[in-house]
Amino acid sequence: MYKTFKTNSQNHKILTYLQQGNSLTCLEAVINNFSHNLRSRIADLKRAGYMIDVKQKKISGGYVAVYSLKGK
Repeated sequence: MYKTFKTNSQNHKILTYLQQGNSLTCLEAVINNFSHNLRSRIADLKRAGYMIDVKQKKISGGYVAVYSLKGK
């Protein structure tokens, strides 16, 4: 059973966004006003039982983590 989050919480906003089939980077989370600490919110979702997929996307000069729900 998955943990639920309050409707106005950062976790709920991020989870809803991911459930819609979207992926999310730290920069996108800030731009969309979800969270300034996406890694912690993703850890919360994982502890709540959600299967989060993390891929590394190459950008100029390095890599960025891209989060999505597994199976979406």
